[in-house]
Amino acid sequence: MNQLQAYIKNENTAALFENTSIGIEKEGHRVTPEGHIAQTPHPQRVDGSSENQYIQRDFAESQTELVSPPVIGREEGVLEWMHAIYDVTLRHLDNEEAIWPYSMPPQLPSDDQIKVAQLDDPAAVDYREYLVGAYGKKLQMISGLHYNFGLDPDFIKGFYQAGYSDYENLFDTQNALYLKLARNFLRYQWVIVYFLGASPYAHDSFFEPGVEPVDHPVRSLRNSEHGYINHEDVHVSYHDLETYITTLENNVKTGHLYAEKEFYSNVRLRGGAKVRDLLHTGIKYLEVRNTDIQGDAPYGIQLKELVFIKYFLLYLLWIDEMADDPEIELGVKIKTQVANEDPFSRTAYYEEGKRIVEGMRQMLADLGISQEKLALIEEILHRLEAPEETPAAQIVKAYPTVEDWLAAGLAIAEKNRKQALKAPYQLGGFTDMELSTQIFIADAIRSGIQVEILDRSDNLLRLSLGDHIEYVKNGNITSKDSYISHYLLANKEVTKQIIQEAGFQVPKSRTYHSLSEIEAAAGLYLDRPLVVKPKSTNMGIGISIFKQGPSREELLEACRIAFEADDSVLLEDYVSGVEYRFFVLDGKTIAVLLRVPANVVGDGKATIAQLVAEKNKDPKRGLDHRTPLEKIQLGDIEALNLKQQGLTFDSVLEEGQKAYLRENSNISTGGDSIDVTDQVHPSYLELASQMAQALGVNITGIDLMIQDIKKPAQVSETGANYGFIEANFNPMMMMHVYPAQGQGVRVTEALLHYLFPEKGFLK
Repeated sequence: MNQLQAYIKNENTAALFENTSIGIEKEGHRVTPEGHIAQTPHPQRVDGSSENQYIQRDFAESQTELVSPPVIGREEGVLEWMHAIYDVTLRHLDNEEAIWPYSMPPQLPSDDQIKVAQLDDPAAVDYREYLVGAYGKKLQMISGLHYNFGLDPDFIKGFYQAGYSDYENLFDTQNALYLKLARNFLRYQWVIVYFLGASPYAHDSFFEPGVEPVDHPVRSLRNSEHGYINHEDVHVSYHDLETYITTLENNVKTGHLYAEKEFYSNVRLRGGAKVRDLLHTGIKYLEVRNTDIQGDAPYGIQLKELVFIKYFLLYLLWIDEMADDPEIELGVKIKTQVANEDPFSRTAYYEEGKRIVEGMRQMLADLGISQEKLALIEEILHRLEAPEETPAAQIVKAYPTVEDWLAAGLAIAEKNRKQALKAPYQLGGFTDMELSTQIFIADAIRSGIQVEILDRSDNLLRLSLGDHIEYVKNGNITSKDSYISHYLLANKEVTKQIIQEAGFQVPKSRTYHSLSEIEAAAGLYLDRPLVVKPKSTNMGIGISIFKQGPSREELLEACRIAFEADDSVLLEDYVSGVEYRFFVLDGKTIAVLLRVPANVVGDGKATIAQLVAEKNKDPKRGLDHRTPLEKIQLGDIEALNLKQQGLTFDSVLEEGQKAYLRENSNISTGGDSIDVTDQVHPSYLELASQMAQALGVNITGIDLMIQDIKKPAQVSETGANYGFIEANFNPMMMMHVYPAQGQGVRVTEALLHYLFPEKGFLK
């Protein structure tokens, strides 16, 4: 038992050992519907600069690089982020372009049609032009998947403080652990190639003139001599950190390398912008670079591969041995040999593989990992005995020729594209979050603004751009509005008072605190157009509307429902007209929505309840604000509203007859959304903006009743042609972005750039 194993067993730190940080970087070419490399520029609506930590460009203008943030302890979280980033990217590609699903590129055009990435940084463009001269364009068109792996700092600290380290300080202990892992990985890197190799083919157009194309399938062309390999005069030692830094820098100084990043090792030591920074920062994580893209996985890798690589890397720390430089050189040779093997053959290093598999199984037993993870790992370990189940063999079996493989790649790319477009209002990986928050995260990813989910169930985010940090809850609760504004807008009576004092038209109302009070005053409200609503709720909760005036029974029932939502109830004069929602941001109205109350249209056969059930099947309708529209409910308020129309849930409507289950038009209660931003007279846009200013809020939804939106707002002795209904804190954004009818307004993006004005809009 070595010191690391002793620390884990004696101190019960297996959980810390397994609590690793994982992130992935996945490259892939944009391709046309015909399967050709895209000649178009990187889409303007996606920030593809090096400042965007999620979506970048690699060597070629067509080559996207999608990067997940590091995720601690949850391998599933890595896939959630990749799902989201993949969705954002695919939804903003032009001309029905898709992303090629394999490491080896599709048929390549002539070199003059392969464009290097058109980046704003001249140095980055110069580097790519150097690569063209040093290696040729075709080699650079290979794509891969990089696996960023970090140990838990608390594990390293505990290992040192408990006295198990041979080093005098924590800094050297950390570096020693990562160096051991890096050296052992380079010795046994063939394991990744054998178990996960997935590049058996390349089209003849990939090979440079004078190079004989490979005419038979192999395990991994990408990891063979045809893949990323430095020139023979490049030598870097992993003996210790200082030697690694010095030898790498010397290769740059002597011109053997153009820059440090040209060093194509299958593992890189990470921690600083420059390799010399590692002397101060220490090694913080490793970048493992020899994993082929798994074409059958939408994001290039599946959970089983993520978990397998993690525990293989941990095994390389677990074992006693530590490879030296000659053994590392041997590891490179073995990796190349295995890469060139027939995918269906037993590897020449089967016996060594068997020892590794048995060692991993023993480590997994000692760690006591879950049966779920063990099953995932065993699915891959089994491939040692069944080479026909390796990814390369599976590809060759399914697609016996290069032409078959190319056709399959295009079909997979198109399938992935269609899947991303299937529900464009949802963000894959985060569909459990409130929809406005999902859309907001998507816009942040697209714009290159870093997102950290602080509390998933609470929809609480931290966004950052450089040193600028903003916190956002539920999509638009931000620091831009004061704490008191929430209470001013929640109290509808106070809101109306402020609006009225500012000179705007508001309906008369009175607040009651008990049902007995209302019973005593009921005579004042019978047979009179009336709105009954809780004093301090949002999103249409508990509201009943009587356009013709209620009976005593209907009034008391509506008040009973309202009291279930609040301890005070507002009885308010009904204002005639049509209700519109105005989304106001930073003193400007940027979107206007007509909301049609929850309704169904008869067919002469089905009951209202059946019509509701059918309408609720629309995939855009859901619950708890996870979709653009909400399902229509069959509750007390709906029953009361139907009663006013002489209907019940069991009534059968005539063909074409419309019945309203609600009078209030909130989307939250099943209403339909229709964008009318371009149809509203400008006077109402200004009116809503002025109301928001009177309330002292920067982000709000103003509800107005308007008789004719195309005629200017007017106030005369006989009355006004509009009326203020309410102002909403945390106004719903999804209904503006994805209305049921009309052109959506991306209010989430507008909010994002209001928070970060230093970031320009992406058209």
